[in-house]
Formats: sequence, structure tokens, C-alpha cells
Amino acid sequence: MAVPPSYSDLGKNASDLFSKGFNFGDVKLDVSASAKDNTSFKASATSHDDRSDSASRRVSGNVEVKRDVYKAGSRDVNVTSKWATDNTVVTTLTANNFITDNLKFTAEGNFAPHTGKHTGKVKAAYKRPYLHVTDDVQFKAGAVAISATGVVKKCGFYMGYQASYNDKQGGLKDSNFALGYATSDFTLHTTCINHGAEFRGSLHHAVSPKLNMGVAMKWATGGDGAHFGLAGKYNCCPGVLLRSKFNSEGELGLSYKQELNTNVDITLSAQVDTKALSLPSHRLGLALDFSA
Repeated sequence: MAVPPSYSDLGKNASDLFSKGFNFGDVKLDVSASAKDNTSFKASATSHDDRSDSASRRVSGNVEVKRDVYKAGSRDVNVTSKWATDNTVVTTLTANNFITDNLKFTAEGNFAPHTGKHTGKVKAAYKRPYLHVTDDVQFKAGAVAISATGVVKKCGFYMGYQASYNDKQGGLKDSNFALGYATSDFTLHTTCINHGAEFRGSLHHAVSPKLNMGVAMKWATGGDGAHFGLAGKYNCCPGVLLRSKFNSEGELGLSYKQELNTNVDITLSAQVDTKALSLPSHRLGLALDFSA
């Protein structure tokens, strides 16, 4: 029996259709490599065009190093260090299957050398057939924030709940509920957010091995009505992936990904404001991915 996804991954098949492969306003470079001593390296740089100020571009980036320090059977420990251009350093220690099988433990520290500010986070996740639970505890600015989630699944139907608590604010900060149905090629997902203040839903269907389609909608209490979107991706031929999406605001997104060789991918994307075709509100994006 398959293990249900974590609460944060519920409806992920549909949400990925709307988020992945679109880099509007960005020029992005990703480089990854691995060494024989179980060490992997990642570097990323992005030049972002702020839509509110087209004359300025922001450049950001990060470098990440991950090393497997212990492995024996199903048990393993790895350490990841990440430095970003905002001068923050994040170090993460992850241990799998130590106290008991199917238990993942993570400790994370975030430090900003230029300000001296630091935060910490401890996370645990336990999964087995029909059940997936997580618990995150964050220490920041003298406050403790706790977030817990749980997902149960039976016969394709699943139910999830997420709640968070902050000791300075008191009471539940968030209370979210999810309900859905999933098979190997079809997922129907609904979410009630912030005690019913907002409702979201999505549908994902793998029409064929080459074609995936998705629909998403959201409605907020006291808002300006429902918002919806349509998205899809199509593997038209080996090494080529086409993506598109359209929402109720009239924004059309297009993406073309080409595998240049086994180690290099290029992605071109464009966003067109169909309600203002004559205005300079359209955006382009470029992404290069190198792996070794």
C-alpha cells in the first residue's frame, strides 16, 4: 500500500503545472555536479526584472554543498550547507530511519553574519501506509512556532489537516483542512484555509504518458469572486517539453524546454497579458540548466 504524500505535497501534480518551467522576467542559471565521495554541489544565479520598476534588475544567487556522512542499509545521515547572496548561511542535518523505520529527522540552522541574527528549526516526519505526519518547531526572535500536519489515505480518498501555533501570539495561527481523491492518473484536491477564509481546489489528469492537464481555482471570503486557471504540459518529442497556462486575469503563459544534450537544458518562457496587448506588460524568461 502506497504511503500518502505530506500535507504540503497534496495537489502537487496540479500546482507543478502552474509553477514549473515558467521564469517570467528572469534570466536563470543552474549548475549541479556530484563527486565520487558522495558530495554534490549546486549553484544558482537569477537576474530578476521587477515588474514594478522595469529599469532595475535584481541579481541573486546561492551555492549549496551536500555530503552523505553516514550510510548503512536504510539508515543515512547527510549534511547540507547553503550560502546565499543576501549573506545568509543555512546548515541542515538530516537523518533517516534511525530511531525507527520511516522516521526522518531534520535540524536546521540559519545564520546572518552581517547582522548576527540566527534562527533554528527542528523537523520530524513519520510515514507508513495510510498515514503521513510531520511536526516542525522553529525558534526565531525569542518565539517558538510549532506547525503540525497529518494525512490519512484509504481506497484513493485522503484527508489532511495542518495547524500552527506561536507562543507569543497564543492560540492557533493557522488551521487548514484538505480533502481529495487520487489515483495513478487522476487527482481531485480541495483545501479550506485559515478557518474557512479561503477555499482552493485543483484537478490533475494524466491524459496520456505525453500529455498532462490541470485546473485550479480559489475563492476568498469577502474577495472579488472566484479565480481559476488552466494548465498543461506536452512531451511532443524526445527532449522537448511544451507547457502552457491561462488564468482568469487574462494572463497567458507559454514555455518551451529543449534538451540540448544529456547535461544541458534550456527553457524559454513568455507571459502575455491578453487584456492589454498594446501595453508593455508582457514578460520573457530564460533558464539554463547544466548538470554533471
